[in-house]
Amino acid sequence: MYYSSVRYFYNGSNGPAGSRYVRPLKGLKQWVVEKCFTFIQGYERILEAKFPKAFRVYQVFSVGSKTLYYDVKEYMRISSSLSSGMSVRDLQRKELEVYFQVPKDLTKVAPVLLLSALPFANYAILPVIYLFPRQSLSSQFWSLQQKSEFAVEHLKKRLHHHRPIFRHLQRNLHNIENITLRESAQNVFHKLGSGLNPTTEEVLSVKPLFSGKPFDIFQMSTKHLHSLCRLHSVSWLPGKQWRLWRHAGFLREMDLAMEREGWQAMTQHEMRNACFVRGLSPVGLSKEEMITWLNQWIEVTKNCDHSSLSLVLHCPLFLSYNSPSNWVLIH
Repeated sequence: MYYSSVRYFYNGSNGPAGSRYVRPLKGLKQWVVEKCFTFIQGYERILEAKFPKAFRVYQVFSVGSKTLYYDVKEYMRISSSLSSGMSVRDLQRKELEVYFQVPKDLTKVAPVLLLSALPFANYAILPVIYLFPRQSLSSQFWSLQQKSEFAVEHLKKRLHHHRPIFRHLQRNLHNIENITLRESAQNVFHKLGSGLNPTTEEVLSVKPLFSGKPFDIFQMSTKHLHSLCRLHSVSWLPGKQWRLWRHAGFLREMDLAMEREGWQAMTQHEMRNACFVRGLSPVGLSKEEMITWLNQWIEVTKNCDHSSLSLVLHCPLFLSYNSPSNWVLIH
């Protein structure tokens, strides 16, 4: 019965294209974001009044709080547009990226901002966040060098979950009843195990396995799901299947936006960020190499639909497991 309800959700139509993954704010989440937005508006004045001499710390927070303020404002505008009936396909790539990232940023930085506004808490909070910006602040408060360093560190942790996911896939090989699909999967797994990445055609040849048994999101083992959550930085608390499904759908919407707008609309820094989000280290790669890899990624994800989003979640493994720039980070 549970699986049937999942398929009903897959096939149901509930609004504009992509709205099943990229949804407007409502309820408690809307209230929290609005409260954070109101607080950020006055946060700079609080810091200026309480810490006029701590210029370096103040400067970091001044620039960061302004950037976060505008990002949250943009996030709320996009949510309002979606609520008014705008299709996700009408959003630009940058808008989708803001809508994808801001909730993560607020989850990370909101507790620090709220605590630092309490009486006398500033004296303990500010030195901590100044010394440990990666753990306590969001990207709006980081320098360009810090953004690059922290992105590499974060990806390095994610890459350690490639091997457990690969083992989960191999362990279920005998459960594939279709002989042709089993042989295609064996070919893909053999390439990964021998130090190569499969081609996009080879990855797409096993797509049916990710829209049903054994690799559909709603039919995987708990350990397999847990490893995927770690790889994609998604919460592994109850409800992780739906969060992974929406995360994959959101990634696909951003991929489609990249294809619509073309590579000329992206700076090299934006391409690097796109690679990091999708599980490839761009360190040492040229612009042309990043474009080639992102084209391969998009070729796979644009051929997926709502029922095969599990394949999108496994693309970091299939397309970058043996990439030299990734191996440098973990070996």
